[in-house]
Amino acid sequence: MQYFELLQGDAQSPRRGQWHTQRGTVQTPAFMPVATRALMRGPWHHQLRPMGTEMLLTNAFHLFTRPGLETVQALGGVHGMTGWDGPILTDSGGFQAFSLSKMTRPTDKGFEIDHPVHGGKISWTPQLAFEVQAAFQPDVAMLLDVCPAEPLVEKTCDDAVRTTLHWAKEQRALHEARGGAGSGQAQFCIVQGGVFPALREECAKGLVALDFDGYAVGGVSVGEGFHAMMAGVENSTGHLPLKKIRYLMGVGTPRDLVEAVARGIDLFDCVWPTRAGRFGTALTQHGRLHLLNAQFADDTSPIDPECSCDACQSGIPRGTLRAGFKAKELLPGMMLAQHNLHFIQNLMQEIRNSIEAGTFHTMKEQILLAYGADGAG
Repeated sequence: MQYFELLQGDAQSPRRGQWHTQRGTVQTPAFMPVATRALMRGPWHHQLRPMGTEMLLTNAFHLFTRPGLETVQALGGVHGMTGWDGPILTDSGGFQAFSLSKMTRPTDKGFEIDHPVHGGKISWTPQLAFEVQAAFQPDVAMLLDVCPAEPLVEKTCDDAVRTTLHWAKEQRALHEARGGAGSGQAQFCIVQGGVFPALREECAKGLVALDFDGYAVGGVSVGEGFHAMMAGVENSTGHLPLKKIRYLMGVGTPRDLVEAVARGIDLFDCVWPTRAGRFGTALTQHGRLHLLNAQFADDTSPIDPECSCDACQSGIPRGTLRAGFKAKELLPGMMLAQHNLHFIQNLMQEIRNSIEAGTFHTMKEQILLAYGADGAG
């Protein structure tokens, strides 16, 4: 059985906890690297644990489209595919319906999505999302929800909340019929509501009544702006159970992580750290370095002289990496992706330590000094 243990904190303050699973315990606040199709883009999977990773995220919809349900099962589910023996969470495809909006048509029963690989149509319904995730065997399966395309439009967000709650009841019933917690798979729901406090509250309370294993805050970082995003977090966490894990989906800049932890979030995922590295940006305690800038052409320093990761300890200087980026070599992007993920996991450890020591707000101010306190990132 999987469960969350709250060690410190309350509903809307920095929280220290542990997410217990059959494949190990995750110390929270925690960050999940994203292996969308069961592969990381940059770090090799054996490099993840040494940098502090305890849990991964993969995407059920993308794996369903390629390589397909039968192949994933033949390879041992998501754990076999990733070669990862720790806990894994699968996203359900709700955000993909949003991000692939030009290929997607909402229906009363789900989403009709143009197949991005083979052509034709996919009828991606709550039942199919549930069944696919059950077959993939992650430790945590997310509900299929509706991420509103217009988070600042109340009617759009209201419709998304109605559908999200309706689908949540359907998927909860499917989970219970499969054995609930006894199936070995936890089920997390997703709070929607855009920037509207009343809708966030209504959605959260409706989901709490169904008693899920964990509660995600969704529909944020989708164009509404930093301050509105954090308001969305605040308008959600205050209505969630104190002793259940809270997960903020798709958020991963240093500033956003510390600000969300301050508001009671326990779990994160995001492609941003590794993606930023693949495009030449390195994260440091003093802020971001854009290694494609001309100032680094003759720089003999490692990526970050203060960092102990393999990329920084390799002896390859910034100038070499910049030249490699210009020549479209693969290694520079992989090295910066690894370094950035190492930086984020170190940051999460610092966050956990500071909560325990009662110094979180001092640590937070140091991060905001380096990464912007005004919402600039």
